[in-house]
Amino acid sequence: MPSDVRDAGKAEGVRILLVRHGETIWNQENRWQGQADTPLSRTGYDQARQLARRFQYEERCIQAIYTSDLRRARDTADILGQALSVTPAEATAWREMDIGTWSGLTTAEVASRHAEEWARLRQGEDLPRGGGETFAQFQGRLVQSSQQFIRDHRGEQIIVVTHGGAVRAFLLHCRGLSMSQFGQIEKIGNTGVSEVFLLPGGAAKIHMINSTAHLNGAALSGETVDA
Repeated sequence: MPSDVRDAGKAEGVRILLVRHGETIWNQENRWQGQADTPLSRTGYDQARQLARRFQYEERCIQAIYTSDLRRARDTADILGQALSVTPAEATAWREMDIGTWSGLTTAEVASRHAEEWARLRQGEDLPRGGGETFAQFQGRLVQSSQQFIRDHRGEQIIVVTHGGAVRAFLLHCRGLSMSQFGQIEKIGNTGVSEVFLLPGGAAKIHMINSTAHLNGAALSGETVDA
């Protein structure tokens, strides 16, 4: 990383390590989760422990850990917190998108049972998914929370444990891309790590997306569906 970027981040901004939660059974089955409070699978717990060991090996100096209040994220954050001696704090803004009646369905089931809604979304309309949130509402709460991180953690490094859709929606914002360009942000694997510098005034520098080196090349489940 260039020294000028490193120094700018230390002096002015906040470095955020965005972590997707470990695997769940619904990830294995490629079911849309949304805000359903699904638990980690055994593999998910193993992934979280592997990530914790990675952060210890990298000697990451972490000042704070924030986590979505959904169980799969909280349990991932607790494992990281124990390893790094940091008590996680809940940040409800980093919940996954509210997808309403889509929750628990596969993509094929969503497309079949909600055909008109699915078609309109694919044409670019920003409808409330399953009667839940629009993309604008979802992304807006993530961005608003990130601005608070800049105010509270200037010059620090923090971890945010969240969800695949949330990481991608936030990275889309950081790149200044529109909702129609969502596909340009790669899918995030379970316990994938993305690193972003946020600077006062809104500038963002992305330095890593979906790093899963701690999993030693193991196949990841749940990559088809983010939410």
